[in-house]
Amino acid sequence: MQRLKNSIDFKKVYNNKKSIANRHLVFYTLKTEGESRIGFSISKKVGNAVKRNKIKRRLREISRLNAYQIKDGYDIICIVRVYAKDIDYNTLNNSFLHLVKKSGLILGDEYKNDKDNDRDS
Repeated sequence: MQRLKNSIDFKKVYNNKKSIANRHLVFYTLKTEGESRIGFSISKKVGNAVKRNKIKRRLREISRLNAYQIKDGYDIICIVRVYAKDIDYNTLNNSFLHLVKKSGLILGDEYKNDKDNDRDS
């Protein structure tokens, strides 16, 4: 998974206005072509530079480790909320995965839904 760095690309994703959130994170997504890219945005309200960089490093690692689960062809912006400033790695990981699943970006989701529908018949 590549990183989303360019401010023009960030604006395209924000203008799409498709977002999903939980207590710690907010995802903005945009359907594109090619490999998925992810960018991070952390406000100064979250904490000083040391704290913000620590959270950003953790999120980069979480997205790297879970890249195989995320569908290709999406630009994602992950915004960190103030509530995330004092959480541990596992909670941040769970919040990230929760949003990936909730936004429908996880691979194998169609298969699971089809299997559930077959069982109902």
